[in-house]
Amino acid sequence: FWFMRYRGWSALVATCVLLTALPAQGSPAAEAAEPVTSAFVPVGPVRLADSRNADCGCERLGGNTIRVAVTGRADVPEVPVGAVAAAVTLTALNTPTPGFVTAYPGGTARPTTSTLNTRAERVVANSAIIPLGADGTIDVYVFVDGVTGTDVIVDLTGVFVPADRASAGRFVATAPSRITDTRTGAPLAPGGTITVPLPGGVDADATALAVNITSVNDVRPGFVESWPAGELGAGTSFLNLNGSGQPVAAAAIQPVSAGGLTLMTTGGGHLIVDVVGWFTGAGAPLSGEGLFVPIAPRRLLDTRTDGSRLWADGTIELPVPGDVAAASSFVTNLTIVEADWRGFVTAFAAGTARPNTSAVNAIQHDHTVANLAITPVSTRGLSYYSLGGTHLVVDATGLFTGNPVQPAFSPAPNPVRLPRVLVVGDSAMAVLNVYTEARRAFAGFDVVLEADNCRRLVYRSCLSPATSRVPTTALEAIEAAPGPFDIVYIDAGHNDWHDPDFGWQFDLIVQAARRNGAAQVIWATYSEGARGDKERAAYAENNANLRFLTSLPQYADVMLADWSSYSRWRPDWFYDGTHMRLGGAWGQADYLGRWFAAIAHIPCQRAWAPGAAVPDPCPHPDWIGPPADPMSLY
Repeated sequence: FWFMRYRGWSALVATCVLLTALPAQGSPAAEAAEPVTSAFVPVGPVRLADSRNADCGCERLGGNTIRVAVTGRADVPEVPVGAVAAAVTLTALNTPTPGFVTAYPGGTARPTTSTLNTRAERVVANSAIIPLGADGTIDVYVFVDGVTGTDVIVDLTGVFVPADRASAGRFVATAPSRITDTRTGAPLAPGGTITVPLPGGVDADATALAVNITSVNDVRPGFVESWPAGELGAGTSFLNLNGSGQPVAAAAIQPVSAGGLTLMTTGGGHLIVDVVGWFTGAGAPLSGEGLFVPIAPRRLLDTRTDGSRLWADGTIELPVPGDVAAASSFVTNLTIVEADWRGFVTAFAAGTARPNTSAVNAIQHDHTVANLAITPVSTRGLSYYSLGGTHLVVDATGLFTGNPVQPAFSPAPNPVRLPRVLVVGDSAMAVLNVYTEARRAFAGFDVVLEADNCRRLVYRSCLSPATSRVPTTALEAIEAAPGPFDIVYIDAGHNDWHDPDFGWQFDLIVQAARRNGAAQVIWATYSEGARGDKERAAYAENNANLRFLTSLPQYADVMLADWSSYSRWRPDWFYDGTHMRLGGAWGQADYLGRWFAAIAHIPCQRAWAPGAAVPDPCPHPDWIGPPADPMSLY
């Protein structure tokens, strides 16, 4: 259901881009109106269309496209006549394979970008500010690897109306700041709520805050909803959770009352609220500053083609295009592409202090994810910081009028920083303690090798006949290692083949690695060429368990290194199917080095054969297979 309110409503404005260009389809009709300065008018939230229903609230143009009226609807009389753009929330239901959704002005040619990237394992919601076609409509196209009929929901959260000057609906940019982080206390239970007061400096009659809200440690799939403090929830959402506990963020323009805003999460866990600005109320002075100006989507940065990644703990700047009007803030779509590992990107005005906030979050290696960022601008432009390292795409979709701030600091560096790695193993890995020359394959990486004979995962072992001591467990080794580490590589568990609780031990090890800073855990499969029938059967079962566990969303930061398959055709590396000779030591060290390079998206340490080209970036070695003679490469 929906009903009227007397204050502002939320407008979700995060936009994803399709990174592979697609040809526009269909015959363009009337183009969208020319961009004008405009003020934000909250509406709803109102459900405009739901393709699951026979009466979908839309016009079906084909198996993949619907047309949705925004203006002139009898069921939504609050939309002002003459609106030029709409803030819509798009929700794609579970899809059989990955795909994308594109929303664009009704009756125009479909652009080569997307508004939402779908995922097979979860419901995905995202929003965008979409210019309206001449008839007040938007078209929504859904593509999922050729599948037709994938369902999509369209909710309206606000519109922009032309205005040369305005009191209400003007954006006031602030330095990004964190105003709420529940991680300082107990997590919220599923269905729990918190009320966030208006931050200092915000007028009591403000209608909305521009925020980035992040969910962390959710305990079950669900969603996050927001409404003005003291009012009733609308039964809508702006952020979908999959129950993995990994950080998930969405930018939003959220309505507020004098008491602030209330957030509710059906997935439980923690909520983090970063504010980047606010929207004026009727009591604000009449002014032309802070009005929204939509611009044709423009790519400002693509590090895949511009010559450099945004490295871990690095910062890059880009100037504001010289042919656009003066702006206080830019409205951009930030897309993390091929992230090194779990991490985030922070957007802020170039030459200003970097805030303790995030604009877009990656939850795993090679993750591609986008989010809206309303970013203050300095006279030097925009700045982006990455915690974990990534390629970054920045597309501008609009700006807010006003004056840029003055920079106070010199540009920050973006040096190449290779990850620090902890390798934890048992006697199958301890060969590298004997043939130490093989460690040359780790060149360029800070690797701590912690391998010991007779080591077990969690349970204490017996006296090792090789070392005459009882080794620490893998769990103890991780906890005692001088962290933090970016990557933890696990090649232990060969001595636990008879344990029935492998899944429990796996979780303890992963949690310990995370506590020691690991953003990426790599777990090697067990060679199934062991001598004993029981050991081979147990290793095969544990490998099956590893494949299942690493497929779960709560272990999105755990990757499987399939050493068993990789080394299957090299029996000459082993003397008993598990423990290695000299050639195996070089093969294993080379394998690890290639994995580290693949995670860091840098060139391999060596080619796969003498005289061959060195791959850049290094592919995951499991995709290629072992070199014929790893030792000869070094």
